[in-house]
Amino acid sequence: MFRRRCRLCQGLWSKTISEKSNYIVDSIIAVMCLACLVIYSGILGDVFTPLLASAGVPDSMNSRTKNIIGLTVSVLFPLSSLKDLSALSFTSVLGFMSILYTIIFLCVRALDGSYNAMTGKFVIDNVIAKPSFLKQSVWNVDFTSLVLASNLGLAYIAHYNAPTFYRELKDVNSQRFSKMVKISFAILTSLYVLSMMSGYNTFGDICEGNILLNYHPGDILSTFGRVATGTSILFGFPLVAVGAREGLAGVATAFGMNAIAEENNRFALVALILAVVTYISCTVKDVSFVVGVTGAVMGSLIVYIIPAIIYSNAVKISKGQDSDEYKTARYNNILVPFGTLIAALGVFMTVKETS
Repeated sequence: MFRRRCRLCQGLWSKTISEKSNYIVDSIIAVMCLACLVIYSGILGDVFTPLLASAGVPDSMNSRTKNIIGLTVSVLFPLSSLKDLSALSFTSVLGFMSILYTIIFLCVRALDGSYNAMTGKFVIDNVIAKPSFLKQSVWNVDFTSLVLASNLGLAYIAHYNAPTFYRELKDVNSQRFSKMVKISFAILTSLYVLSMMSGYNTFGDICEGNILLNYHPGDILSTFGRVATGTSILFGFPLVAVGAREGLAGVATAFGMNAIAEENNRFALVALILAVVTYISCTVKDVSFVVGVTGAVMGSLIVYIIPAIIYSNAVKISKGQDSDEYKTARYNNILVPFGTLIAALGVFMTVKETS
């Protein structure tokens, strides 16, 4: 019933919890999208700075901060201000192909020995830091593993779009949707595992938050990887910006500031969003910190806490408070304190590891 009637995550919340508290979901989605925009902006600065250096752009005109600001003004703001983003629909295929190429490149470099600490052709000139594996361990699992858990919390977030995906799936039913989710997450997991294993197998303890920063500027495969990643993010950025803009507009409307959500204020709201995002991305040099904190907090809310609350209340409304189904569904609420604990520990360990 709820999947057919609700078009957005906010709709699920209003139907099962309270329409008056929709601003909670809007706030969470807005913050998550803003954090993703900071990550995207930082990665753009990371990938385009060495690319421009390789192209011969002088250092006086080529820095991470200057490139982030320049790309924001010249490309990101115009694209993010578009009213209709359907023209960017091709970027989903472009983004997937870019990711696929980058992972293939990571695997190739992990296996060909070109970054071997002693004999690698990209290491012996001492332009980049040599790989180190002093902390390597097969079985050690401690609290630092929560940093990875936080990152995965952001990596697997798609829950707030689930109603939209369900609605737009061809010949939709519960079985087809479940199959689609399982296949998609299996592919994602395979890509994540391959990229993490390849990156660590190549550089070990010195892996940067953005793994592309580890590779030699003269490595042509890494150059293509930076181009692919940068292009994909440039065109994917506006899609996330829409989520941030709509989330903020929803929060503003909930508190009676309807003017902010009006169409004639769209450019001003986008400009404000990009100004904040650009300032943070220029200030925070390591995107892994933003990924870790965002993944810990937003990941726990969207992956563990909110779905558990919505599901148990949905069963309560549809089956009745005294039903066996609801009594069973209530066990899902254990995810609420669990998610809170994971969020707190994840933030603590991320801050500790990056300080």
